[in-house]
Amino acid sequence: MNIKEFIKSQTFKGIIIGLGLAIIGLIIFQAGIAVGQHRSNFTNRFGDNFERNFRGPEKGMMPQGFPGEDLLPSGYGAVGEIINIALPNIIVAGPDNLEKTIVIGTDTLIREFQTELTSSDLQIGDHIITLGEPNDEGQINAKLIRLLPPPPDFNDEKTNQ
Repeated sequence: MNIKEFIKSQTFKGIIIGLGLAIIGLIIFQAGIAVGQHRSNFTNRFGDNFERNFRGPEKGMMPQGFPGEDLLPSGYGAVGEIINIALPNIIVAGPDNLEKTIVIGTDTLIREFQTELTSSDLQIGDHIITLGEPNDEGQINAKLIRLLPPPPDFNDEKTNQ
């Protein structure tokens, strides 16, 4: 049997198809490994920065509590008062005094009621609610920032009674 006859044979076609399927299988397997490693790296970096971004260095380890006490903050949003502005980042202190870093992007929508604002309209002391997604540094990439009216001061009401 010469080479030309072997190339035309069913055996050769079967070998080529088998090699092609093996290569496709290896490519799919490698893509799965790459996606898994990307997710693992994100989780690792998020965990490394969790305390610094959500609890602050002075707090140390997270306090122990009972289930249902909501000790863990949400990584997908923030509510609170703006305490620092260094665009594109702002720092928000929530009602539980946890500080969160918000990253304002070019696609971030900033609103007060129906009025659309820009990042330069935000001021220290403003109260906001932010929706977004966490990035690799444990910060929140803002998709929507809504300016809120300041909360009522309950201490003034108690003194007036």
